[in-house]
Order: sequence, then C-alpha cells, then structure tokens
Amino acid sequence: MTPESPPLDLVVVGGLTIDRFPDGSAAPGGSVLHIARAAAPRGLRIGIVTSAGPEPEARAGLDELHRVATIVESSLQPGTTSFRHGETAEGRQLWLGLRGGSLGSGADMFARFETRAVLYAPLAGEVPAEALAASDVAWVRGAILQGWLRTIDEGEEVRPLPLAALSRAVVKALRGFDLLVASREDLLAERAEPPQQLRSMRRTFGDRPILVVTDGPNGAWIGSEPSVAEAQPSHIPVPRRVEDVSSVGSGDVLAAFMLVGEWPRPPDPGFVRRRASRAMRVVGEMLEERRA
Repeated sequence: MTPESPPLDLVVVGGLTIDRFPDGSAAPGGSVLHIARAAAPRGLRIGIVTSAGPEPEARAGLDELHRVATIVESSLQPGTTSFRHGETAEGRQLWLGLRGGSLGSGADMFARFETRAVLYAPLAGEVPAEALAASDVAWVRGAILQGWLRTIDEGEEVRPLPLAALSRAVVKALRGFDLLVASREDLLAERAEPPQQLRSMRRTFGDRPILVVTDGPNGAWIGSEPSVAEAQPSHIPVPRRVEDVSSVGSGDVLAAFMLVGEWPRPPDPGFVRRRASRAMRVVGEMLEERRA
C-alpha cells in the first residue's frame, strides 16, 4: 500500500487449503479464498495473510488471491493443509490429509496493512494464540472458530471438539474480540441446537463478543448481548434457498460481511440484526453466482 491508499476494508488471516473430492479432482480452498472471491466483485479492498506449500493447486490458489485481493502476504510451507471430502447419508465428512504450518505470531504479520477490521479464519489450528494478540485492538476484530474446534490428526476424520478443548490463551484473547462465529456442526461436541450452543459460547467467551451460530439452510442464530443469548437468541433466516449448489464457505462470507463497515462499540441488537441480514443477502448472492 502507498501512503495515499485508503485503508483496507478487511484483513483475513488463515491458511490456504487443497480440497480433494471423491471424483479424484482437487482444488484450492480455505476461508481466505472464499471471502476474497465474494469481496472482489463487490468492490471491497481485502488483505490476506496466509500460508501455502509448493503444490500446483496451492500455487493456483495464491495466483487467484493475488488477482482478487488488494494485498497478499503469504509464507511458504513444506506442504499445504489438505482435506479429503466425502458424502454420506448423514452429510459431509472431512478427513485431514496434511496439516500445514503455522502462520506465525508477531505483530510484523500486519506490517503492510492499514485496515478497519481483521478476521481470523483458521482451518487446522494454524493461527496460534499469540497471533490473536498481534492485531490492533482499535480494529474491529472477528474470528471463525472452526479451526480451533476440530481434531487435526493427519489421516483421520475431522471431528468437532468441545469448547473446553480450547487453550486458555485462545479463550483469553477471543474474549476481547467483537465478533465470534461458529457453525452448528462446529459445536456438536458441545450441544445439539444453536440456542443452547450460543449459551455455551457466552459462558466461555464472556459479555463482549457478538456471537453467531450458522445453521446451513436454516440461516443463523445471534446472541448480541448476554441477555439475548441466554433467553431469546435472534434468528436470521436465509433470504431464499439456493438448491443444487455447494454451500462451502457460506459461514466465512457471512462473518466477513458482518465485520465490513462502521462498527459501533458497543453495537446494539438492532444494528447487529441489520448487519447480519445484509451479510446473509450476500451469501445468497454468492450461491446464485456459483449456480450460474
């Protein structure tokens, strides 16, 4: 960025992945890529902090990130985090093929970025607790929890972990964030239904963060303040169902577009609901674009 450049709308921190599918094909993936793809056609200035190995799919993913993001900061790893995807009668299954390296932990991670907001989106534990503390507390800060709430044993099926499995350092850092997002599937080791999952999240992360549990085609549930999470969580429906298209990355895009834009502190429940509804509309548009 030059001194004359406007601040970025959002910096996304997370590893690139290689997704391997039952038909033998493979493609680059990861939250950083899903978010950048949705943000670019909507005129947003996005920064990316990521890592990848030398595989052709990873190189293709990095090339795409350089085309659609404003700034890309990537560290070279011996290999790229990879997942093998499968489908059963119970739904999607994932196996971790290779776990990539850590993204690092120093404040120099953000040396090239002037931004309004940052979103941490790990896939397989690649963002350590020290990295969470490296971001500027003046920024609006959010995190997608899935990368901390899943097993990361190479060659094994990926399974959800309870909130108690989070390290004290990660919990301490995330308690100071503005927005925390998890999917219903991420939290199945905690509780079965989103309202109960929100209560568990509130007990873990305290009063400050806005809490969101995404629920696939059923939309999302929001706890914007302790009393809401404990009594009547707010439900945000999907604007319309988009059939016969992959919804992978929808929660990532929802989190990103909730953070983008002015963010009052503390945000009132009405603001949070409007912002979540706007983000849900973007998710619907993204799915329509995939089907086209």
